[in-house]
Amino acid sequence: MREESGSAELLAIFTVFVVLSGVVALNTFEAGYARQMDAFQKRMAVDTTRAVASAVEAELNDSLRSAVAAAMFEAGKFAGSKAEVEARLRDYFNQRIAAGWSYSNFENIHVPLSDENSLQIEWLPDGSVRAHGYLAATFSHVSGAKAYGIKLDAGIAPRYGRMLYLANLAYSWAQEAPDIGALERELNENYAAEMFSFRIYWENGALRLTITELYGGRAITPENEG
Repeated sequence: MREESGSAELLAIFTVFVVLSGVVALNTFEAGYARQMDAFQKRMAVDTTRAVASAVEAELNDSLRSAVAAAMFEAGKFAGSKAEVEARLRDYFNQRIAAGWSYSNFENIHVPLSDENSLQIEWLPDGSVRAHGYLAATFSHVSGAKAYGIKLDAGIAPRYGRMLYLANLAYSWAQEAPDIGALERELNENYAAEMFSFRIYWENGALRLTITELYGGRAITPENEG
């Protein structure tokens, strides 16, 4: 009887050990799975944060290119100076930044407005403009993942569209001007800072006007000339 009792006790102990081992194994598996899921979710959050930061950067560079073109065109309507072009450019660009962004699962997307330190505007020898810089932006995902910074580079923006506008505008003035020589001198004085040169003359009974970039060497005439 003692031998049988001892065997039963040993079996009971073994059974308890198996059950406990199973519980430990299950808990270990669940903990490992939870860690894997947590790591996966973190990687997904990091990838999402980077993707949103890249999307905002691409959008802002598109906006910057549009701001450069718009600033040149608008300043050209009023014989604006380089300083006015730069002021308009920054204003248009900052308007887009101020509008902000809204993405789900993000606690905060902070993009500071541009200034002289974060956005440089270079006037190249041919009269073109390059706008580039860096914004200390912050992208904060609800998971805690973060991304920082936006690189700005609008490339080089030529002024051909603005030249065409000015050529047509000056040509319309020349058609009504009592003294085209005086008008030519006035135009060249007003646009000297922009490196534009105007020439107005009569040829074979037709009024001609040419606008030239002093450094770039490009020249255009009005669409409706003649």
